[in-house]
Amino acid sequence: MNFFPTEKILFLFIVTASIIGNAGSTLYLPALLSIGQDLNASPTLMKLSLSFYLITFGLSQIFYGPLSDAFGRRINLIIGLTIFFLGSLLSSFATTIHLFLAARLIQGIGIGTSSAVGFAFIRDIFEGQELIKHLSYLSVFVGMTPIIAPLFGGYLTEYLGWRSCFISLSLLSLFLIIGKTLFLPETNIHLNKKACHPKHILKNFQFLLKSPLFLGFILVTAIAFSSLMTINTLLPLLITKSLHLSPSIYGWLSICSGGGYFIGAYVSSKLGQKFSKLKIILAACFIQLTFILIALVLSLFFFTVSALIMPLTATLFGIGLIVPISSSGALEPFPKMAGSEAALLGASMFSISSLFTALASLLSEKTQIPLFLFLLGLTLISFPPLFLLKKEA
Repeated sequence: MNFFPTEKILFLFIVTASIIGNAGSTLYLPALLSIGQDLNASPTLMKLSLSFYLITFGLSQIFYGPLSDAFGRRINLIIGLTIFFLGSLLSSFATTIHLFLAARLIQGIGIGTSSAVGFAFIRDIFEGQELIKHLSYLSVFVGMTPIIAPLFGGYLTEYLGWRSCFISLSLLSLFLIIGKTLFLPETNIHLNKKACHPKHILKNFQFLLKSPLFLGFILVTAIAFSSLMTINTLLPLLITKSLHLSPSIYGWLSICSGGGYFIGAYVSSKLGQKFSKLKIILAACFIQLTFILIALVLSLFFFTVSALIMPLTATLFGIGLIVPISSSGALEPFPKMAGSEAALLGASMFSISSLFTALASLLSEKTQIPLFLFLLGLTLISFPPLFLLKKEA
């Protein structure tokens, strides 16, 4: 199906929206201490600012997905990006922690469109192995952006102050709104005005959640993504506060550990052509377990950059294996409900991760032990949903 001169250009539009959405979650993390000092806020409240963003990021997708099935992908993407632009501006001008947290909620409400509608865009134009491959590519950007963004955020914070992080997001989203308004085509050829009716939405969601495969895949994806966001929540304070390194050094270290995720997502796209999704996910879970246990043993004797980053890199490799392959599994079964599939997938990923990051915000950042114990718990609860994926064996 050709909706654009090349599918690669359309895919680029989708990726850029996802990049901005995920940069919004972590670009500012190197500035947590600076924002807290400027707004007179506690470290716990500052860590909760990520959870606030993620909860509306996730829940808003429940609405964007069905609305995109009813009225089209394009208009929903543009409206959501406009809301994100306004929330980013408000964040940059915040003078109190309460205003800052409110602005983060608004950002999340808007950018939820990038995930729900973005996944649906991809489902509209790709199928089979091409769907897995492009979801793998998208997952690389989705996973790597929160890891790379702190590098730029660290330098912005050091040289221009923390507000420049949100001004940058405002400018980027503004350019994207203009580009998508001028050039983005509509790809939904199954427009259904009934799709946004509350009864129809609930009927679609109930139908999808009764599918063991769909439910299993979205739970596995959400738990793996929660591990990624938990690392993003605690790592900046472990590096800048406890190990007393600069925000820019934290940015470089996050790239080093994030390389594990990048490699994992790439390997996932290759393995998906040869092995069942269940086997890949099982292997990834055991990889995570192994290196988390190694990290906990090391943490009894060392609290150093290498004892923290090296096992995290291997753990992120396992997460990178899971996210693209389980995401594609969730989006494949029901192409005529791609918007609803994408909505539930995105909502589960970000809403569940917001709950776990809220819990993680209560953990101590004095050593790496609480982080790895939390990651151990998340990995262990990944196993029960795998029983729903028996057909993938």
